[in-house]
Order: sequence, then structure tokens, then C-alpha cells
Amino acid sequence: MSKFHVDQIANFLRTAYAPTYERSDLDEVNNLSRYLGVYSLDLTLGDDPSAAQRLVEVTDGGRDRGIDAIAVDPVRDLLVLSQSKFRQDGTGGMEVGECLRFVEGVRSLLGARNTGEPVHASPELRAAVRELLITPSARIQLVTVSTGNQQLSAEVLQPISALLSEMNDLEGVDPIMTHVHLGQAELFTSLTGSSRQAIDLEVDLLNWGGGTADPLRILYGKVSGADIAQWYHEHETDLFAENIRVVIPRSEINAGMAETVKNSPERFGYYNNGIVILADSIAHSPGGLLNRDVLRVALNGASVVNGAQTVSTLGSLLGTEWEQNLSQVFVLTRCIEVPADDATLARGITRYANTQNEVSSQDFSFLDEQQHRLARELLLLGYEYVIRQAEQPTADDPSKIIFLRDAAVALACADADITLSITAKREVSRLFSQSGNEYKRLFNAATDPLVLQRSVMILRRSDSLLDAISAEATGVELGVAVHGRLVVAHLALMRAGLDSLKDPSWDIAPTLADLPSFVAECVSALASVFPDNSYPGNVFKNKSRTEELLVAAGLPSP
Repeated sequence: MSKFHVDQIANFLRTAYAPTYERSDLDEVNNLSRYLGVYSLDLTLGDDPSAAQRLVEVTDGGRDRGIDAIAVDPVRDLLVLSQSKFRQDGTGGMEVGECLRFVEGVRSLLGARNTGEPVHASPELRAAVRELLITPSARIQLVTVSTGNQQLSAEVLQPISALLSEMNDLEGVDPIMTHVHLGQAELFTSLTGSSRQAIDLEVDLLNWGGGTADPLRILYGKVSGADIAQWYHEHETDLFAENIRVVIPRSEINAGMAETVKNSPERFGYYNNGIVILADSIAHSPGGLLNRDVLRVALNGASVVNGAQTVSTLGSLLGTEWEQNLSQVFVLTRCIEVPADDATLARGITRYANTQNEVSSQDFSFLDEQQHRLARELLLLGYEYVIRQAEQPTADDPSKIIFLRDAAVALACADADITLSITAKREVSRLFSQSGNEYKRLFNAATDPLVLQRSVMILRRSDSLLDAISAEATGVELGVAVHGRLVVAHLALMRAGLDSLKDPSWDIAPTLADLPSFVAECVSALASVFPDNSYPGNVFKNKSRTEELLVAAGLPSP
């Protein structure tokens, strides 16, 4: 049956992708391999609100370095790299040499130590990749895809496994890079429909409301946290088949929800935004209609489209000492009946249920009087200080606008202890955590608006110089320019000196004028001693490894 399956896959690929990606100078098999690479990106990213903002390129050819297709999704902070192999006869799989070339291409694109030419890609794509890689929440998905009927052997997987180990070597941090292989079976299944089992749930809605009015049946009420945890125990991620995000491991939001269950379970429902469940059909018991106390509803073909983090967090507490607290938790829940054949409506509800703004730790800084003091004092210096994330500045000159996040990162780099620069690179949200020490070290009664303003100026100038270097650099020099920028800024600020930054009579102009040569020297020195087979994004998130690198480069931090 392999040839039959491959023919069906080929027909689909021609119809879907030939109009956009066909090259007349390539034969049929090579073109099909191109289409297969793009299809693997579409399968990985799915259909969600970020689709219109993605940048997708087919990079196969003589200089592809084993990467056949690349997608950058700036909304989800996701980079997807695909290697594709179209096998006409449907037999076999991928070879070791192919995976080795793929891994070397990935290293080249990400700025790890490598030899040979860089991956063939447009300047626009390279810029998008660089921008994504300096985003703290960025993730990388490797995809190998083949119409062959064999899974990857242990020998073929070894180079990919080694790369994953290098990329994911930071303890306590979610994996940066993951890998998935799509074979003939997965490809054929994707064309014929989902293989997941339909989820049916029985839900007790307390203090319920809603009804059966057209155009949609919608019922809502409070649901016990213990019941929701049991859903996750029984169905796990199948619950989120239509959700655009599934589960985000160890996120700050999840940790906050777990703390509420542990310490104030009776308040969980007041703090939580609730969950939304779509179902193909909703049935309910007639007796429940007599009052509003409790209504048992049966949800057929159910999927949690908003609230995956809530459900998974409650489920994670089963079997722990906090399980007993789940009975005190309630979650506001909406159940919406959407016919299975109305996919457009289902996608619309999923989209808008997931585009509400989240309140982050940074937002709570607006409640801090020190921030408003700094805003007043910076205004006297001629700068507009924007504290709230969604607030639009009024100044016409962008150089006279300072955003809160820029201020926090600049002050972190200006601290004599390099730890804060490492924290800003590793997990910038920690700079704003009201329960941590970092925020109080940066923003307190002694925070000098002049130091803040000058630190931002030096950081911005350093960043612009590193942007220019990274636009031309390849290999490890690219990796240092992209990922080592906060360390370079820290070195530049230490070179200027805190006493100078505080001195109203100090002239910053010579320091800014000297920055191009200093930044270039730092990048060159760090690249020359950078450890082989190490991902710069990890090295510069690790204090001890960064300090060792600085010493080896002759750039010890004061």
C-alpha cells in the first residue's frame, strides 16, 4: 500500500503548493520535496491567528546546508526548520548523512560553531530569525519529514539528539529546541482527518445560566476544580485539540495559579479568567432546569479552546499534598455548542477567546510610586518615560522616549554584578517580579534618573552596532552578536563607570563615539575563544560559563 499512499500525498502536494513553489528548472521529485517541506511547516504551525504574519521560505538548493524550508512565526515566537525527503516508492527513510547536513545547517543559522557556507536564505528571513533569537520566549522546532515508511533509526537520530542536548542544557528552563519526525503514516493521516479520539465530558455547572436560544446554545456556570483536574487526568492534551497553545510548561502564570490553589483555594475563581469549551453537541438533564443550583450537561466532541493552562495546572496537583484543596476551587466555565461542520465559527471563537491581553508582572510596576517619581524626574531631563505596556507615547522624537522594559534591562546591565545582565537574558520577566530581589535592586528610592537615561543611551547604541554586525556575520560571530548583546552592553557600561553615569557634568559623547570599535573588539574576542559545539543562546544565560568566556577573551567584568 506504500505506493498508493505516496501517490495520494503527491496529488495533494501538487494541488496545494505547485502554484506558489514550483520551479521549472527542477524535476518532479525535487519539486515534490519542496512542497513537502512547506507542508511540514503548515502541519507544525497549524491554522491560527498568527498565520498572516509568518515568514515562510523554501531554502533547498546547492547552499541549503540540509535545511529545506524555514518558517518564522513572530506571534508565537517560534522558528521551524524542516528537512524533507520525498521518496517515490514509499520505502526507506532518512540517511545519517542527510541528518548530519541538517544539523550543521541548523548550527550555522543559529550562530553556533560551524565551518563552511551559511544557509541560503533571504536577508528578510535572516533578519526575522535574528529578531526571534533575541526574544526570551523564543522556541525552535526541528522537523524531519519523509514519504518513506520507516521511522528514523537510532543512528540517524544521534546527531539530532546530540544537538537537542546542547541546546537544552539549562536546568530549570523549558526546552529551547524540540524535534518531530513526520513519516508516511503521519502524512497520510493528516490528509484523511485527525486520528484523535473525540472527547466526551460530563460537567456539573453550579449556579448556571444561559439556555438554548439561537444561534448558539451556550451554558455557563461554576465547575469544581477537582472535576477539571480529573478531566486532565483522563484525557491529558487531547482536551486541547482545537486550542492554539496547548500547555506551556513551568510558565509564570501556571506557577501563580498553583500557589493560589495551595494557599487560597477558595479565591481561585475570583482570580482566574475561566475556561471555554466547544462541543459538537450539548445535552442536559431535564431536572436541572427546575432551578439554577446545578445542571449536569453532556458535552460530545468537547475541546477546551481557552484555559489550557488552568486545566493542566489543576491536573498537575492530583496526587500531591495539595489535591485536597481542589474541592475548594471553582472555575467559571462557558460551554458553547458549535456544529462539527461549522469550522469557521469554531476557529473564530477559538481565536477571539485567546486574544485577550494577559496581565504580566511588568504591568504591576504601574502601581509602584518609584516609577512615577522617575517619570517626573526624567521629564525634567527631556525624556518621556512610558510605564504601561499598551500606553502610546506622545513625544515625536523616538530617542526621547524610554520604555519601562528598556529601563529595566539597561539598569540591569549597569549593575556591577553581571548576574542581573544574565537574568535579563535568561528570563527578563524576573526583573519585574514583585516577590523577587531583582526589581527592588533596580527600582528603589536611590534609583537615579540620570543613570537610567544614560544607561539606556549606551544600551541602545550598543544594540544598534550589534544589529549591524549580526546583519553581516555568520557562524559563532553571529551567535555572539545576537545573544551576547547584554553582556557587551554590561562591559560598555562598566567601562564608562557608575561615577561618570551619575555625574551631571560628564560628557557622554566621547563614550558613544568610541563604542563602535569597543563593541567590535568585544564580539571578535568572544568569538575567538567561544567553545565548540555550544549554543550562544545558552552560554550567555549561564553566569559561570559567561564569566569563564570573558576571562578567556581577556574581557573580565569588573
